[in-house]
Parts: sequence; C-alpha cells; structure tokens
Amino acid sequence: MIHPCKRASAALALLMLAAPGWTQAVAQDAPMLRLDCGGIGLEESERMRSEIDVHALTLLFSTIEGGWLTDVETRIEEPLSGQRVEASCGPIGQVDVPAPGRYRISVSYAGERQEHWVDLVPQGGARLSLRWQE
Repeated sequence: MIHPCKRASAALALLMLAAPGWTQAVAQDAPMLRLDCGGIGLEESERMRSEIDVHALTLLFSTIEGGWLTDVETRIEEPLSGQRVEASCGPIGQVDVPAPGRYRISVSYAGERQEHWVDLVPQGGARLSLRWQE
C-alpha cells in the first residue's frame, strides 16, 4: 500500500509538470476581438438581427435612401491592447469584444471613410447604423 503522503506528493509533482501546458492552453483560449459579417438573404439577416443582444455591437450598413450595402471595408481596433480585425463587411457586422473598453470603428465605402469611437462591453447589445450617399 502506498502511503497517503507519497500519493499526495506524486499528485503534486504531476500537477506542477502539467501546469505550464495548462496555463498555455488557457491563454490560447482567451477571448479575442472578433468581427462576423453577413446578413445577405432573409434567413441570415433575421438570424443575425435576433442575436443582437449577445454581441457587443451590431453594425448596419446602408444608403441614406435605405438600401443595404455590402463590401464595406471595416476595421475594429482596441488601441490599448493593439487587437485589430478587418473585413469586407455588410450589410450586417457583429462585433464581439474580450473586455469592456473604448473601441475605434473605421469603415470605408465608395471612397468615403467614417470613424467612430464607441464604448463597448461583451454582450452589450449596442447598435451603430452607418449610412452613405449612393
């Protein structure tokens, strides 16, 4: 029979050996800044609109006259951490953030650029409508 102290020491040694790998796995799974684009077609548009409250920010891209836009160059930045995502987006973009903070939203369509600073929190349900003259 193995003495309980030896069993505890062996378990502790195994934990110490496993700790670096475990820590690394946690760091790799850390939340990241994310941008999902879509909303083309009725089904996808309805699904994305129903999920507004689970995202930090939902972007809506349209013309002043009300037509939806795609291929809007979109960049989301968190200046303090240096995290940044970019995509050609539209008519809907949904942003997930790793932590509360002030984020820069830069968008460009047909040569016209817009920039907005927004305070976001994870799953905050914020909305930003971006419109261009067509």
